[in-house]
Amino acid sequence: MNPPSDMPTTRRPARRLWLWGLLVTPLLLLVLLAAFVANCFRLGSDARALRNELIKSSGVEWRQQIALNAGYFTLGAVRAGVSCVKLDPGARAAVQSIRSAGMGIYHLASGMPSPNRATMLAAADSAMTARGWERVVGVMDGHDLVAVYLPGENISARRLKCCVMVFDGKEMVLVSARGNLEPLLQYALDQPDFCAQIRHLAKR
Repeated sequence: MNPPSDMPTTRRPARRLWLWGLLVTPLLLLVLLAAFVANCFRLGSDARALRNELIKSSGVEWRQQIALNAGYFTLGAVRAGVSCVKLDPGARAAVQSIRSAGMGIYHLASGMPSPNRATMLAAADSAMTARGWERVVGVMDGHDLVAVYLPGENISARRLKCCVMVFDGKEMVLVSARGNLEPLLQYALDQPDFCAQIRHLAKR
């Protein structure tokens, strides 16, 4: 009877797989880290669509000043850290309410004329409506333009999303956020004079 000869051949592939795993794992971690960092400096998809349509419809050149995005895991880590810190109850409720947030700031390029705000608003409405959003606030006053968008359906205190655009004639700010308003609502209800303030506002 011949002795078994398959032992060395099974050990070598296993050893090679182990070595490949040691080599590939750091590369995968670097790729994931790079993707995470890149995502922190770009707006979410809805805010990007709004920004792109506003810039395209303006017909002028813009300069990006900053674009930041904090996702669920980033803000989750922040909430975990804040839970160990003594904070004002209102500030703690605000931190607990935010699930993701993004902000972009853009300036008109030097020498560019002020764009037509009505055209920008109409284009923004069209782009957001196509994505299932509705404009709930629209204000044009002098050089100022303000627009607030909410999803057309599936809105609740626990799952609220919004996109806000503010333009003052030279600078445009885009803010998007997703959150759970229940901590803030509970904080408001816990205030002793909350009901009295609501009744006072209702009488005005």
